[in-house]
Amino acid sequence: MRDPAKKQVAGIDLSQYEVKSATDGGSYEYQYHKLTGRQKLQRDMDVGHLFFDHRNNLRLVDLRYAHGNSMKEFFQKWLDEYPDPYLQRYRKNIPFQWVKENGTLLMTLTDGEVTYPELGTR
Repeated sequence: MRDPAKKQVAGIDLSQYEVKSATDGGSYEYQYHKLTGRQKLQRDMDVGHLFFDHRNNLRLVDLRYAHGNSMKEFFQKWLDEYPDPYLQRYRKNIPFQWVKENGTLLMTLTDGEVTYPELGTR
């Protein structure tokens, strides 16, 4: 993605992307921390989200992309329901099926090799 990792503890994973992974079609968990959760939820609406789905002991991995503004239905609802106060973390999930139907498949790895998209010969 040519996007450096964040050095901060709070916030998105890369400078313009949040990265999530799930096993075998499971949902993607988002955690919002007590002191920074509201700000992160707002930021999640404005950045890209990369979703890795892996199965068969990482022999098959798909990477999908969705922009935060396409997921506002989730983020806005979570923000509206944000608990105040709460103890530690606010945990919510985006269903795999939503990502599969609405995200863009960027890449598939099969046994460690890119099988989608087809790579041209060099």
